[in-house]
Amino acid sequence: MLVGTYEHKFDNKGRIVLPSKFREELGESAVATVGIDQCISIYSSGRWQDLLNRFQQMSFSKGRTRDFLRVLLATAHEVQFDSSGRILVPSNLRQHAKLDQEVSVIGVGDHVELWDTVSWNTYLENIRKDLPDIAEEVEGL
Repeated sequence: MLVGTYEHKFDNKGRIVLPSKFREELGESAVATVGIDQCISIYSSGRWQDLLNRFQQMSFSKGRTRDFLRVLLATAHEVQFDSSGRILVPSNLRQHAKLDQEVSVIGVGDHVELWDTVSWNTYLENIRKDLPDIAEEVEGL
């Protein structure tokens, strides 16, 4: 399971090292795409295939579904880990998430997210304030 938060930096070529325990879970290659929030989501190849199978079940005749699928799929990139455990994150994804240097790498169960560290800390602070109210609304908790 992908859990935890780690602080890392991009190098000058747009590469970042993911924690070894995340690399082990993701495998030799993964798929990076825009995250639903202002982040980058990275899925293992197997999990990405599961998502593609679910996407095929969605009705492409609905406008919002088309919008969602187009953006998610058009921005997807297969990424490979090099011998140093780095991946090259495409510039369009870094721009989407407003990633510059300081990056929070977070495990979200079935995928990894890359957040600008300042944005992540602000998001986390806001959510923590509302956590009791949020917990009331989460089904199955």
